Amino acid sequence: MKEIFKDIYVFTLKLPFPATPELNVYFLEGEEPAIIDTGLGDPSSMNVIASELGEIGRSLKDISIIINTHEHVEHFGGNQKIKNASEAIVIASHKAAAIIENYHQHILSIKNNLRYSEFEPKVREMIDRYMDFNLLIDESKVERKVEENEIISLEKFNLRVIESPGHANGHICLYDEDKKILFSGDHVIGTGTTFVGYGWRELGTLKIGEILGADNKTPDNISIYLESLERLQKLDLKCILSAHGPLINEPYKKLKEDIERKLKREQIFLDILEKRKCVTLEDLTAESYNVDKSNYMLQGATLGYMQRLIRQGKVTAHIKDNKVLFEINTL
Repeated sequence: MKEIFKDIYVFTLKLPFPATPELNVYFLEGEEPAIIDTGLGDPSSMNVIASELGEIGRSLKDISIIINTHEHVEHFGGNQKIKNASEAIVIASHKAAAIIENYHQHILSIKNNLRYSEFEPKVREMIDRYMDFNLLIDESKVERKVEENEIISLEKFNLRVIESPGHANGHICLYDEDKKILFSGDHVIGTGTTFVGYGWRELGTLKIGEILGADNKTPDNISIYLESLERLQKLDLKCILSAHGPLINEPYKKLKEDIERKLKREQIFLDILEKRKCVTLEDLTAESYNVDKSNYMLQGATLGYMQRLIRQGKVTAHIKDNKVLFEINTL
């Protein structure tokens, strides 16, 4: 347990995910001690949380408030075990709470939809295994559901809720204006930029044709994410504390870099489409990211960018022989 600022402690939990092998958990000291995100809730993680708290003379039963930045399992999976040891209440956004409280039903609904999905058998099998893993995650009640600009008042902190969708629909950042500190969850991470696009949850529910339909007026995840970053640039910030990676002590530089990286990736897609004219989803992903054609997760990211470019009228998509094809629109 490391005290990074007065009354703000951080420790890391190991995760079984190659892209995000660790999670930063923040403990806020005070009369009503709070913890931001709780890991997967597996025995190893809970032992680490208990041990780290013990280093500063605290225990699980001392936690009064749990704040979940969003609805991905590594951020709320330990909620219920902490609640079992204490009288802690959980705070999350309305959208995140709807999933956190009904996670098993959410996963079972995706499993049901998967029977009618357009995935190749190998991909379907992989997603199915991952969903079985997710059914092991504990649900928990969310006692307080918060929204934009609501204040979470603690003895030593006043955390303003900033709704920050893009990576997850129910994502929130927490801003302490007095201390000029932003707890960014996965919205801004210490190394690289966060995943934005379509993960297995969305792709298990939606058909690719629905995602890319030109008549779909729902704002795309990439645009929402970029707008959220631009809003964060207007805050008075000293540092950003993220769920993954090191402390960010040059917040404006990092926010600018994240915006530029997303826009640069978008331009890479456009350059490939300009050169190749008509490209499959698999080939576009492989060439843009320099990965194998079977990289399913990055195909979800590519779909996010393509949805944005279709909305802007720059790209057209169609499906032929069960393959998604993209081509650039010429003036």
